[in-house]
Amino acid sequence: MPIAELATWISAGLAIVAVGIAGWQLWLARRAAREALERAEAMRRLAAAVESNAAKAAGSAQAARAQAERAWEQVKLADRQLEEARQERRTATQTEQWEWAYAVTTVARELVDTGQELIRSALDTQVAPHHRVAAERYYRQTTRRWQETMIKAVARTSPPLEVQQQFVTFSDVHQRLHGHLGVLLRAVETSTLAEGDALTKQILGLRHELNNAHRNLQRTVSATLTAPESPTQQIAAAPGS
Repeated sequence: MPIAELATWISAGLAIVAVGIAGWQLWLARRAAREALERAEAMRRLAAAVESNAAKAAGSAQAARAQAERAWEQVKLADRQLEEARQERRTATQTEQWEWAYAVTTVARELVDTGQELIRSALDTQVAPHHRVAAERYYRQTTRRWQETMIKAVARTSPPLEVQQQFVTFSDVHQRLHGHLGVLLRAVETSTLAEGDALTKQILGLRHELNNAHRNLQRTVSATLTAPESPTQQIAAAPGS
């Protein structure tokens, strides 16, 4: 085979090899480009998913913040309502304390007055018997009203110890005077009462003592009214008492 023909065949073979290599490289390049496109698409989808999740998270955070704000408003509203209820309770309690204090001090004053009137009726020989009976009846009614009012006031207002002690003192003096009044009335009815005897002196002394006990009761109740508020409910003094 001539050298020229051999060279031609060699050149042709080399060209075919070169074409094959070029085709193989082109296929590799296309595959790489396709893979790059697929990776880019995957990255795009991932970025979109991340963006969507971020938007959802932002929406959830916004909703949570709104819920927190609403909850805080509800807490503040509940706190205001609780404070209003406490204020209403304090006002109602104070009003009840004033009412019971007025009742207690008023009935105590009435008991002192009716007791003095009964003593005057019993010691005055010029008083008609039916007037003395009426004075005794009014005195006994006032005594029952005092006992009922005092018991209810203590039960409903839980007065401080100082006021309770004054209740006890006033009641003790009244009970002693009450016993002597019974003896006095029987002595008057049987005309056995002597002027200036020991019974009369004791009764006049107890009348004075009861009047002092009533003044101390009023003073203690008034002091309780003006004292700073304490956890223990206090019984308040009546206006002008």
